[in-house]
Amino acid sequence: MTNATEQAVLQLAVLVGSLRAQSFSRKIAKALTARAPDSLRCRFIEIGELPLYNEDLEGDPPAAWSAFRAAIRECDAVLFVTPEYNRSIPGCLKNALDVGSRPFGKSVFKGLPAGVVSVTPNKLGAFGANHALRQTFVFLDMPVMQQPEAYIGNAAELLDANGAVKSSDTAAFLENFMGAFETWIKTTRPGGSSFDAFMKQREKIAEDYVNGDATSLKAIVTHSEPATFFSPRGDHLEGADTVAGRYERDATSFHEGGSTDLEVLQASASGELAFWTGLQHARARMGKNGEPTEMTLRVTEVFRLEDGAFKLAHRHADPAH
Repeated sequence: MTNATEQAVLQLAVLVGSLRAQSFSRKIAKALTARAPDSLRCRFIEIGELPLYNEDLEGDPPAAWSAFRAAIRECDAVLFVTPEYNRSIPGCLKNALDVGSRPFGKSVFKGLPAGVVSVTPNKLGAFGANHALRQTFVFLDMPVMQQPEAYIGNAAELLDANGAVKSSDTAAFLENFMGAFETWIKTTRPGGSSFDAFMKQREKIAEDYVNGDATSLKAIVTHSEPATFFSPRGDHLEGADTVAGRYERDATSFHEGGSTDLEVLQASASGELAFWTGLQHARARMGKNGEPTEMTLRVTEVFRLEDGAFKLAHRHADPAH
């Protein structure tokens, strides 16, 4: 599969190491993202519902694990905002790192630029958590921004009753941190974009589909309007529910044992929209008896960013021959 061209907007995963609804870490994370440069689209990825990592479950991983891994794969970098528990990081954050870094050799964190902000109502700035987290990046292979460092102490005094930053100096520091992090991401991942990563995921989804499994496709199909599908049969459908239902029904035409390849001729993403156009070559088993079938489709797909994730809003596919 060819690579998509560089995307102007970078997807930033935000992981908060505290599960408390009114946590200082979450409030500081929101203050940081509110001051992010326009090129960073910040996406809070929740970690509180992740089952504890257990390698025995990898044969049929929990849905929450799969959703978390897929969400991180769609991002260009990760911002960690965490309190300190017992001079280290909270268990929920460590578990998220374990889930994302496994199975061995398939870590979703590998190569992603990282930023760390530690937060505490006390005076030491959660120094222990900050550096315990940085230590994990050595094995995770995540290039972490060294400067500016962010140890935010006395957090309760920095925020008003609504969680807004009270001090202009603090606001300026947070804005400077996010500006520096933007530069760090672009320096460590030149030419990289979340749409590139998404297209790699899209090819795996296509592979699942031609084996009769529409589960992964359902995760990226929009449920918002407008949505359209021009099918290889020559008909076309409109409406998110109608299109999603058709995708799911068509998948039942395929049997296990198929393969596919996306030959991307052109692809781009900017702002809220992205697309690719090219050829989809498939070797599938179809029909009642699973007869081997080869096909090549001319394909155009359009995606929208919805809640920080690319969703399939339009597909046009017709036989190339």
